[in-house]
Order: sequence, then structure tokens, then C-alpha cells
Amino acid sequence: MARSARADAEPALPAEPDRARRRWPGRRPEPDLSLAGWHDAEHLFTTLRSALVPVEQPLVLVSQTQRSGGTLLNTLLDGHPQLHVHPWELHTGHPTKHDWPALDLAAGPDEWLDLLREPILGRLFADGYRKHPLVKGDLLPFTVVPSFVDRLFRVLCADRPPVSQRQVLDRYFTAFFNAWVDCQGLRNTPKLWVAGFGPRLAWGESRQRFHADYPDGRIVSSHRDPRAWWASASAFSGRYGEFDEAMALWRQGATEAIAAKRESPARVFLLTYETLVTEPERTTRALADWLELDWDPLLLQPTFNRQPVPANSSHGIPAPGIRSDSIARWRDVLSAETVEAIESQALELDSAVRAIADVA
Repeated sequence: MARSARADAEPALPAEPDRARRRWPGRRPEPDLSLAGWHDAEHLFTTLRSALVPVEQPLVLVSQTQRSGGTLLNTLLDGHPQLHVHPWELHTGHPTKHDWPALDLAAGPDEWLDLLREPILGRLFADGYRKHPLVKGDLLPFTVVPSFVDRLFRVLCADRPPVSQRQVLDRYFTAFFNAWVDCQGLRNTPKLWVAGFGPRLAWGESRQRFHADYPDGRIVSSHRDPRAWWASASAFSGRYGEFDEAMALWRQGATEAIAAKRESPARVFLLTYETLVTEPERTTRALADWLELDWDPLLLQPTFNRQPVPANSSHGIPAPGIRSDSIARWRDVLSAETVEAIESQALELDSAVRAIADVA
């Protein structure tokens, strides 16, 4: 009784008008409705915990060089009823998001959480979902509550202490998806896989650690024409460096795709970006068959939490849906000298990847 009285008496947090207007354009905060009270948050957490859905399926890891179609592929998987799909890039890696984590099982939940926690969730929870940086206005609510993820993870580890890194990861994904307040499809249709997108997360030693944790897991890699890739990457904030540095990254990605496919041909699905956007039904049907999923028309619609979203294009504001206009754009934006340099460095390797692709 005393606890209830304290909770009822606790004041609501003050509204933050300027900050709220920045996050949700066009909306004015209502001070009287800014926060119901901490007792409501506690009740919500208790409700989520009591109706917990275990998320322990094997992981389908979408992984390749950035700007090669991984975001598109992840958004196409998003709405499939037989999948749990992480809605953003996986940031569970350590020491960087590109490194598959190596956890000390002698540590404990706090130490594991320090490595697995995804700091970007706080920004997304505060600001909303807008994958394309040029799209203004309509944000989609991102309701994965970061504090709920942390607390559920600790509770799950206390209830059933994990004895392997796979079990730690199972606890984390269970906490993540159950802390997602309005996650569509969480509770209907038995799930076969968890899916997540992590650029470069299945390269080299990280790939070996992934297979060790998920011997039943799968890797999906999308490969892109090097000329179209450079046209996209060079327009995307300069984060891929100068030409020589960027092309070295592309070549490494192509080499890793070949190595992954040759090492574990039955556990790696290799497709091309060009086929994905020009023949999406053929490509997604092949992928669904490989994952033993029922093919669903939702695989043809990029979504976040089953809401349509635009492509993550480097060139202007795209419309929702799958777009193929990026395939040949390099012909208009690259100089003849640049095209010649790319072709001399990359076309032979590009052909080698396409020769072993499952869909090309």
C-alpha cells in the first residue's frame, strides 16, 4: 500500500517543449499529458515481463560492405511473419560494431550488457525512426525502450543463468524484442529465425565467431557492381575515404563474400544488388526457399515495423518501395577516367563473385 501511495504521489517529469518540437515536427507538447507517472512505467515493464516471448531462434546475419543493399534487404525481411527482425543495424559488436563480440562467461550480466548494449537505441527512442537522412517530416515511433532492454536482460540472466555465449545472445534478443512496446507480429505465427543486419560483421575472425555461436545460423550477403557502389558511396557523406581507400574496402568485401561462400556453401546465401532490385520476387522467393520460409508479398515491400519506408539512397529523396534507378546512375555521375580506374581494379573480382552467387 505504501508503495502505491508513493508512486501515485510522484510528480510527472516536466515537458521539454523545444526539444519535443525538434523531434516531432508539427506537434506541440501537452504539459498535462507529458508523462503519466513512474508507476505506469513499472506496470508496463511488469506486464511485458509476465507475457514474455522467448526469442531464441538461430540468427540470419545480413552482412556485406556498406552501400551494397543490406539496409534494403533488412527492410524487405522486416514484415515477414516467420521472422523476428532487428529494425536497425546491429550494434552489439565489440570493440566496434563490425566485430562479432567475444564475451567472458565468467563475468556476469552487467559486464555482458556493457558490451552488447546498443547506445544508438537511446537516440532512436528519443527521435524516432527515419532511415533516410534526407527524408524530413513524418517520423515513425521507435518504441524499443532502452532501460527496459537492460532490465529485462538482467532479469532473464538471473532467472536462467546462461552457460554459453549463444545463451547470452538469446537473453539479449529476448530482452530487445520484448522491450519493443509496439513490435508488430511479436506474438503471432511461430518464428523460424531472428534476422539482423551488420555491415562487415561476418568478415574474417568475426565470421568464425558467429558460426561458433550459431552453428545453425545463416549469412546473407548482397554484392554490388563496383561502379555503382562507388557512385553511391562517394555521395554518402565521405565516410568511405578517398578513392583508393574506398576501392580497397570494396575489394575486401568481395573477397570476404567469396571466402564465406566457399567455406560454408550451405550456410551462406550470396545475391547481387542488381538482381534484388530488378527481379525482387525471384530473388526473395529463392531466399525464402533457402530459409524454409513461406514466401509472402511482404518481402517485396521495404518496411519498418510493417510501415512502408523509402530506400536508403545516396541520391535525393526516394519514394517508398524497391527502386532500380540506382543501377545505371554511375554512367551519369562518374567520369570516364574514374570508370576506367574502377574497372581495372575490380571487374575481374566482381565477375568471380557473380560466378558463385546463388542469385545473380
